[in-house]
Amino acid sequence: MAWEVIEEGEQALLYRFNGKISLKKGPKRLWLVASRIKKLEKITAHHNEYLAIEYLDGHTEHKQGPCTEYMNPLIHLSIKSKNCYCLDTNQAIVVYSKKEKSDLSEIRIVKGPGIFMLQPNEWVHKFCWHGEEENSKVKYVAGKSSFEVLNCAPDQLYYNVDEVRTADDALLRIKVMIFYEIKDIRKMLSETKDPIADFLNWCKSDVIAFTAAKTYLNFIETCHMLNDLKNYSKLVDRSNKIGYEITKVVFRGYFASPKLQTLHDTSVKTRTDLRLNYEAEIQNQKQLDFNLKNEINRLQMEQDLEYQKVINQLELNKARMMESNRILYEEEKAKIETDTKNKLKKLEV
Repeated sequence: MAWEVIEEGEQALLYRFNGKISLKKGPKRLWLVASRIKKLEKITAHHNEYLAIEYLDGHTEHKQGPCTEYMNPLIHLSIKSKNCYCLDTNQAIVVYSKKEKSDLSEIRIVKGPGIFMLQPNEWVHKFCWHGEEENSKVKYVAGKSSFEVLNCAPDQLYYNVDEVRTADDALLRIKVMIFYEIKDIRKMLSETKDPIADFLNWCKSDVIAFTAAKTYLNFIETCHMLNDLKNYSKLVDRSNKIGYEITKVVFRGYFASPKLQTLHDTSVKTRTDLRLNYEAEIQNQKQLDFNLKNEINRLQMEQDLEYQKVINQLELNKARMMESNRILYEEEKAKIETDTKNKLKKLEV
């Protein structure tokens, strides 16, 4: 015999000696005689949670938080507090609902933003896709990425296409970056189980087809064309069929074996040296041509100056001679006139 107190906000089951059980709610003070009490566990769900309540009669109830429920073993099999799906703007979940009195189920897409609580007859689709290998952004492992909330925002992935062989048997590793965006979730669910695997496989197919038709040197000259979506026709076509859109593919470079890269580097250095020598020789010849033209122009100018000097000297001598002749002519004329005047005077006398 003892006193037992049930605090306010608590509940308990009172077990009597005759097998009867009754529910007691606090606040309450009980005098126990040949009986005992068992306090019930209080389970709480916050605003982003809900209570999944399983009853002994087999049915299940979900209660949206915030709420509180007491685990009563007389009527409850279990009570669990579970998280609701808190969806951002670019997130969505795929929900399946079982129809009443039917074995069929229907599908619906729930998009954010919002908080979503599952009903007892509903379950969420679980995605299992290729995911990035640990400590690597370019290697993918099947089934690595498992999730329920689907990202609907534009996204991208890095990928290295290994062991790509050129027409002259050179092995390369091609590095690309794929930008994609989901457009139709229902089409994606019906057409593929793993869109990332589809992207990787069809991108590899397009890259191999592009490289196989080119020699190593030809590939180096045309590798910039891998930035053009026109060279990824299979990838673009497949993505459209599974509800995705490939917006862009970026060629991030390539990697060759050390020996092949050394040969290529040597070849590039030789071609660069020859081109630099050629350009230097062209520049030297242009400088010689320029100097020669200037020298010819200078000689022409000196010749013109000498010629002009001779012309000027001749004209000066001519002018001097003409002036001397004119003076002699004037003197001779004056002398003749004087003689004539003297003769006339003599005749008059």
